[in-house]
Amino acid sequence: MATISIRMSPKLFSPSTKTLFPIHTNKSITITNNSNRTKLSLLYLSSRNGTECPVPLEQQPINEYQSLSTSFPFSWAAGDVVEYGSRLFVVGFSFALLVGLPVAWFGTVGAQYEPAKRIVCAASSGVLAVTFAVVRMYLGWAYVGNRLLSATVEYEETGWYDGQIWVKTAEVLARDRLLGSFSVSILLTTTAL
Repeated sequence: MATISIRMSPKLFSPSTKTLFPIHTNKSITITNNSNRTKLSLLYLSSRNGTECPVPLEQQPINEYQSLSTSFPFSWAAGDVVEYGSRLFVVGFSFALLVGLPVAWFGTVGAQYEPAKRIVCAASSGVLAVTFAVVRMYLGWAYVGNRLLSATVEYEETGWYDGQIWVKTAEVLARDRLLGSFSVSILLTTTAL
């Protein structure tokens, strides 16, 4: 069993890498998160006494975080705020132009007499599409953040009928709370903008 240190190098504080605390592990998988303000390098851990986590891999909060941070459109919030806003603008404008404007223009009688009203209707459909996208991203990140910050993990081994609860070890809890506090909370703030 090797002793490995979790290191954090935030762009806001200093470019040097600082050791937060040592962790004993027998795994060597490294997960890196790049957010707009903080960069964390975390390790996949097992407990000190050698017992493995009984939670299936796809239901472990760290793996849910990793899959969410690389999936469309949830990864948008992990980038720059300007890039995030421009992507949301493109989604809203595209929806308004390709869906909202044809429906508003050709879906009513006498559209040529009130073009401003039709354009406002198309723009409001774009705003509605952006609102749905932001709410969906926020709910996804909030779910993963709650699972990371929680001291227990609810999981199902084979189906909906055999729900189990696993209490995180101190090392796993420290790792998950570090990731939840320094990464997911920033992403929730970015998403809510």
